[in-house]
Amino acid sequence: MHRSMPLFIAVFMSVAAGAQQAPARGGPGSLVSVSAVETRTTSIGVAGRLEPARRIVHTVGAAGVVERVYARVGDAVTEGQVLATIGRDEPGESYRPLSVVSRVAGRVSEVLLIQGAEVKAGAEAVAVVDDSAFRLVAALSDKDAFRVADGGASPVVARSADGVVLRGDLVGVSTEPDYATGLFDATLRFAAQPGARIGMVLFMDLPVESVRGQFVAQGLVVRRFGRSVLWVVGEDDRLRQVQVTTGRPYGADIQVLSGLAPGTRYPSRLTGFEKEGMSLEEYREAQKKGS
Repeated sequence: MHRSMPLFIAVFMSVAAGAQQAPARGGPGSLVSVSAVETRTTSIGVAGRLEPARRIVHTVGAAGVVERVYARVGDAVTEGQVLATIGRDEPGESYRPLSVVSRVAGRVSEVLLIQGAEVKAGAEAVAVVDDSAFRLVAALSDKDAFRVADGGASPVVARSADGVVLRGDLVGVSTEPDYATGLFDATLRFAAQPGARIGMVLFMDLPVESVRGQFVAQGLVVRRFGRSVLWVVGEDDRLRQVQVTTGRPYGADIQVLSGLAPGTRYPSRLTGFEKEGMSLEEYREAQKKGS
């Protein structure tokens, strides 16, 4: 499988809270939080270089001499615009100049003709890039490629090192890797938008897994006599410990698989003042005195 040399960027993992239902956590300094079901998305960070949607290299249709070159690098051209003319002068024959016409609207990226030079049929003449849209190809490991592919097409927010933010879409992941490197291609599309420019490096997160459940700060779950326990506030407004079963960590939080009902109140952080049966009011007073 042929592929261009990928832009090598380290891949990292990140975790984001889904917008379907955010946790009812307390704000900064809040004594109590409320558990809620939410969605956490695990993502991998990738990067790539923005390319034009298409790059068309126009060729000369017949041998002759370059009469005139109209196109210059950087020029904006329209579909059907004449880029150059080729004169043909053969003994006993009379030909109108042959026009090299742009097959796409865009911008001239390369001019390969020299006025007055002879050219052969099929010679490359002018390259035009279609900058009405862009593509980006990011390299993925085999492990990440299958997880990204399972997630299907999805919107992506990409950022450049100088702060430009672009919105695009993950189109898909290649079926085969580059067998020389073992890397797969993730292809993304970006519509033309302010700040987008050919060649810029973009960084973005691609989702690889979404988990729905309840999550608390890892420091709130403590091991006691071989069990994982969590301080909660009961319906009687008193502190008590409950046994919980935990799953994987997600960033600074950990998933609670069982033992914690949605809507349960629990201390936002452990301070050492927690006691079994302590009322919430006593807990508040202890916090004030301790601070």
